[in-house]
Amino acid sequence: MRGLLFWALYFAPTLIAWLRVRQGKPVVTSLKQLFFFNFLLGWTVVGWFLTLANAFGLNPVAWLAPRLVKVLPAGQAGTTPQGTPTSSQGAGAPCSQCQGSGSLTCSSCAGRGSWYDPPQGAHGTAQLNTCPACTSSGRLRCTYCGGSGRAAALL
Repeated sequence: MRGLLFWALYFAPTLIAWLRVRQGKPVVTSLKQLFFFNFLLGWTVVGWFLTLANAFGLNPVAWLAPRLVKVLPAGQAGTTPQGTPTSSQGAGAPCSQCQGSGSLTCSSCAGRGSWYDPPQGAHGTAQLNTCPACTSSGRLRCTYCGGSGRAAALL
């Protein structure tokens, strides 16, 4: 009995996501991905809570990462003791991932931002869905450069 309760609590994020998908509510990732992350990272407290947040349609990593990049000090990583950059691109070179724009096309919605689901039933109406990953903008902040558009210094 204890074993069943443990596994039910361990996979609670996956079960919640499955119920929300059946009710037509948004989830950040697919059920397969959520189950995979829950299976592999659920044993860590942080991984379990991140998976639980994704099950409820929240993406705390996408919300927190840009704020941490702005707050954390840049430090002297990526420079020699003389203060010259160690990266071959230099600090002023455009980011190779986003070509200097600071953002990338959202992979979840392919840059559309929103889409219509077909009507359900004979007299149904089409349902407009907004992308939970990019919040309907079609663009995501570049994780390689943190949205600055400049190449990150290599260690």
